[in-house]
Amino acid sequence: MADEQLALASSRGARWAYLAAGHSFVALGIVGAFLPVMPTTVFLILAASCYARASTRFYHQLVSHPTFGPIVLDWREHRSMKARTKGMAVVMILVTFAITLWLIPITWVRILHIGIGAALVAFILRIKTRP
Repeated sequence: MADEQLALASSRGARWAYLAAGHSFVALGIVGAFLPVMPTTVFLILAASCYARASTRFYHQLVSHPTFGPIVLDWREHRSMKARTKGMAVVMILVTFAITLWLIPITWVRILHIGIGAALVAFILRIKTRP
């Protein structure tokens, strides 16, 4: 987004709230980069959205970041995932959830875990795929 397209919140309190949320989403995105169960891209897109309403400086820092910026800009431009990325995400979810299921001894937690894994896979599969 160009500066003129950023819709900063009108009140100072709202900008602070968006800024706090943006920082939280960036932190979750960084954690998600190391834990395959957490969706890095989703958290970074949410952070960019919050920053676009809170601070042009933080928004531009995020989209200019050499690692995280291309993820946000790619989503903003295409609103889809590459087939390889989508496949890797699904495989990583299935592998990590299978390992975790093997380690969980409580039946109701296993059922909950399967439901969360299925929801994640369904969410990823619903996103448009591009070659």
